[in-house]
Parts: sequence; structure tokens; C-alpha cells
Amino acid sequence: MSLATMRARSQTRARRLPRGAIILCVLLVAAAAAYVFGSNFLELYALNREAARLETLKRNLQKQNAVLREEMKLLQTPAYIEKLAREQLGLVRPGEVAILIVRPPAPPPPPSPARIQQDNRPALQRLWQAVTRWAR
Repeated sequence: MSLATMRARSQTRARRLPRGAIILCVLLVAAAAAYVFGSNFLELYALNREAARLETLKRNLQKQNAVLREEMKLLQTPAYIEKLAREQLGLVRPGEVAILIVRPPAPPPPPSPARIQQDNRPALQRLWQAVTRWAR
């Protein structure tokens, strides 16, 4: 091996970056990409969830709107108006008699059991009284 080839090899080695620096650069680029794309992914996920929630809300409101439109149509018929007047307002036609059913009031709750009175007398005195009551 000649001196010139050895110098050329040493110069190429000097120009190369060490392996650790290359790995560090790759890791930094990967971390930056993960940060940028990861935050976008999380934002996209949150927006998709919000869109699904709003879509469900929209469907529910459309159903409620359809029910209210049907009730609007019914409110323009005399039979439905009469039904509501009888049920909600208690109105009757001339000549009819309104019967009001009065429910009896609920019975009062049973009285709570009397609290047991605490006997603070000494134990021998309570025993003596129990024996004398038993002997009678």
C-alpha cells in the first residue's frame, strides 16, 4: 500500500461523520416528524369525533322536527283540538256533565317505633329491679 492511498483513506475517514452523529440526526428527524404528524393525527381524531357527535345530534333534531310537524298538522283538525281541550283543559260540550274523580289522600305513614330509652342506672340496681318484678 502506498503512502498516497493511505492518505486518501485517512482523508475520507476524516470527512465521514461518525456513526453516532448519523443515528442522532435520524432520530431527531424522526422525532420531529412524529411531533408534526402526531399532533395533526390527534387533531384529526378529535375533529372526527366532534363531527360524529354533531351528525347524531342532527339526526335526533330531524326526528324531533318531523314529530313536531306531524303535531302541527294534527292541531289543524277539529277532532284533535277537541281532544286536547277535554284532556288538558277539562272542557266539556254544552249539555255534558264533567265528572271529576278525587282520589283519597294517601294514608299517613305509620308512626316510627318509639325509641328505646337508655337506662343510665348502675347494673346492680337494674338487676335488682328485674328480679323484684319477676318475683311479683
